[in-house]
Amino acid sequence: MAKLYYSRYHISTGKDLTDKLDFILTGLRNDASVSDRGFLYKFFNSEIVEFNNVEYVTGELVKYNPDDSEEVVDDDTMTIKSESIHNKVVARARYIIDPTSSILMHFDVPNVISIANFRQKFSRLFEQNHDNFFTEFSLSPIKEQYSFIEKIKSFKSVKRISITLYPSNPNYADRWKDIDERMRRVGIEKYKETQETKKPNASITVDNDTENKFLMSEDGYGECDAFGITENGEERLISTKDNQKNINSNLPNDMNKALDILLNVSETLKEIVKRTSK
Repeated sequence: MAKLYYSRYHISTGKDLTDKLDFILTGLRNDASVSDRGFLYKFFNSEIVEFNNVEYVTGELVKYNPDDSEEVVDDDTMTIKSESIHNKVVARARYIIDPTSSILMHFDVPNVISIANFRQKFSRLFEQNHDNFFTEFSLSPIKEQYSFIEKIKSFKSVKRISITLYPSNPNYADRWKDIDERMRRVGIEKYKETQETKKPNASITVDNDTENKFLMSEDGYGECDAFGITENGEERLISTKDNQKNINSNLPNDMNKALDILLNVSETLKEIVKRTSK
């Protein structure tokens, strides 16, 4: 089975976002590529598909080798020789974007394009396709609700909490509505907060406001890290960027057409959207 992961994308730009769909397509259809350890990454086959009266953008993040070789047989000389192969495809990872909810779904390719690698390459390519002109793109995983809060409650003491949040686009959840509205009201595009104590026997109290910020990040509008001491006396760092508790769907390995994928994950997608349906 193949795993489809769900993230929220965040765009900060000085460009005009009146036509959001066109802006997204520009980020996916221009000719930028990213090089990493001899391989190239690039977007291919970006297009619009319609499902249940909603327009989605889909395509593939492709990893390929610009100069490879392969052994072939030469029947005439009865020998085996090496032939050059230009731009050999190594892996393809399908993505689907819902511009109305800022949700991006994507596959990973185990041992070839990891979840973290996909997010990093996707963000860099999108920014480069906009010529890096005052455009910042990032992806935050959508987690199971309350999963990060449950983890942090297992700490005997909490020593440091780091929070990064982005304003919602377009909807919010009741628990973090006030946080979101304040960010919008004062013009914050990216919010950062650090809570820390270095006193040996002290622990940060996770109050309701901090919990709400955790929930906002679990809905895909940011990331949170926490460092603390477990009941066993071990130091531990936890993060919403960890792959544990990420929402994902198991699909057949040969399922790669966007409409087939959307049909199979429509209920999961509805549940995610309902979390921020205000």
